[in-house]
Amino acid sequence: MLLNVCWSCSFPKFNQTIFIMKKIVLTFILFSFSSFVVAQNFNFIEPNVLEFTEEISKVKNTEPIFNYLKNNYSITSEKFEKQFFEWETSKECAFKQKFNNTIIYSTFDCKEASGTSIELEIPKIKRSDLMTWIEKIYEIEKMANNENVWKENNSKFEPKEAVPGCYFKIEEKIETTFITLYCGC
Repeated sequence: MLLNVCWSCSFPKFNQTIFIMKKIVLTFILFSFSSFVVAQNFNFIEPNVLEFTEEISKVKNTEPIFNYLKNNYSITSEKFEKQFFEWETSKECAFKQKFNNTIIYSTFDCKEASGTSIELEIPKIKRSDLMTWIEKIYEIEKMANNENVWKENNSKFEPKEAVPGCYFKIEEKIETTFITLYCGC
């Protein structure tokens, strides 16, 4: 009889504990799944290659990715981490700037006779969609007689041969994707 009393006392608490644990696990699974789904929803607005090519040809010293971002996403910060040329201290050669959708753009072109480096931090995106976007951005300022191809498990988009040109690299993190672009020799 004593054993039955103990069972009847602890059994409801045991069931209540299991119920609470199930609830916690289910909540965690749903939260994790929703975070993953949201992280994969980012997509670039499709660039109009002809329009951007025409616009870039009219304005000198216009960088296509920055131009694309300005035309398609709202700027959410002033330029920061600015750097200036040593020989022309009033002229900017590097900066970072934020856009909506948690996009961070940075550029560096501070060394004489070197190329331009650009880094773009974006929310997680489907790899095939990102590859399509990179190919379209590449078409805007494609160098004559230079064809880029995908290499290293589709993480690099660069010239077939080691020649001057534009080199794109994709690096995926847990919640973001980094696109690095280097154009030059």
